[in-house]
Amino acid sequence: MLEKYQSIIELYKSHNLEGIDMVNELMRFQALDQLVSSNAHAREWGLTSEALYKLAERSTSEAFGPIPYDEETMTKIYGPSFAINLIDFITDTDYLEGIDAGHQWETPIRESIEAHKDTDHLVLFAYVEEYACMIEEILQSFEPKKVVLYTASPVCYSVLSRLYPMAQIINRWPHASYFDHIVTASVGMFKPCEDIVEEVANGLNNLVQYGTARLFVPSTMAQAQVGLNKMALQFFLTQKRIEKICEWAPLGAYEIIYGPADVKKMNIGVREFDGNEWKETAFIKLPHGVFGDMTVFTVLNYALSLRSILLPGGQMDPTLGQDGIYSLDSRVPVTTRTSFAAEGAYMVAFKQDGEDVEVVLTTQAPDQGVYWMFPDQELAYLWYTYFTSTIGKTIMAHITHIARTEEGFGYFLGNCRRSVLNVNDEAALIESVTKGQVAYAEAITKAQESWQHTIDTVATKVVPLVESIDLEAYTDNN
Repeated sequence: MLEKYQSIIELYKSHNLEGIDMVNELMRFQALDQLVSSNAHAREWGLTSEALYKLAERSTSEAFGPIPYDEETMTKIYGPSFAINLIDFITDTDYLEGIDAGHQWETPIRESIEAHKDTDHLVLFAYVEEYACMIEEILQSFEPKKVVLYTASPVCYSVLSRLYPMAQIINRWPHASYFDHIVTASVGMFKPCEDIVEEVANGLNNLVQYGTARLFVPSTMAQAQVGLNKMALQFFLTQKRIEKICEWAPLGAYEIIYGPADVKKMNIGVREFDGNEWKETAFIKLPHGVFGDMTVFTVLNYALSLRSILLPGGQMDPTLGQDGIYSLDSRVPVTTRTSFAAEGAYMVAFKQDGEDVEVVLTTQAPDQGVYWMFPDQELAYLWYTYFTSTIGKTIMAHITHIARTEEGFGYFLGNCRRSVLNVNDEAALIESVTKGQVAYAEAITKAQESWQHTIDTVATKVVPLVESIDLEAYTDNN
């Protein structure tokens, strides 16, 4: 639990309000504040505690239920409640699942807002449950009739429809409506990737003739290229109006930009958070059909192919991104990643030094570098051997030239594919690696002892040996 919330939690607890009940009252107060702010008289002269309580009883009981405290209690908890951000509180405390602040989405969502807020476009923002921190800014930037918010999360829909009763908030994809621009942003936190990419692909039919779209879909679409994921990826790659495909690391999403007209070649690249901004690395443009013909298409695979390197494996082979959890994985809440690491997960850690990358198998979260976590020993050993092999080291060396940051480097590794082993082969692999590690440690110990013995022997020729030192000869009295 974050320390900044402790005081407000204790305050509510002293009035018998905890967990989900506390969240409900925080939402009530935010909705009530909007009512007060929309009244010119109240903004100028304010309201007495009695009038505020009566307004809350009259205007919020239908959406949030009867008020479970008296006027005096409301006076004590109302003001302090605005010291915290409601969406951040919901995200950080896990009192309410199905909605996330999603601050990592601020840059791309704000770019979309700036591009369309001063136009006459009707804009759809989809999957807002994953970037709830931006909802207030979206609603303030557009006229009420010019923006629609779609959430696939029942919890998020319940929250938003009560907080913003005048906004156009929907919980089903608006197949009967047409938009000038569509924005989707999801890494698959609350809905399966297959359902998301199917919905997004079909949703392109909801654009007007010259409509545009900026689509962020989960990177697992490219990692698990089977079924709907494969069909959707092939669909996007062959669309002539697709202007660009870009992988955002470590956001965990593919950006697909759909333009107003056909283009001959598609831009492709990666974006990483470097310092205080997202920076892009662009690769050579190619016609859409070229990418569609690749056996396994990922942005990393294309980037490595420009260096005459192809990632091993086929579409059916599992990737690191499917087997493990990245230490900076935005699909998994920070609290969940932290608790998973603390409960004895097996980890493969990477510490980068130029082209050289040190790979370590451990059960302790490292202080430096990035790492991938695994729920069982077998998967950790499989990937440890992968990246310590000659081909694994070669792949990592080339990725270091593509990635701008260590975080991006660790994320791009998630596209690597391994072979599928049976139970007996996995057991043999673990036994071999374990024996190899023990033998390696013993050899290092013997080498260090031998080295120290050699140094001590040579040192006797440089530093004369003495049997004892007369300390009295070096006292202040002498």
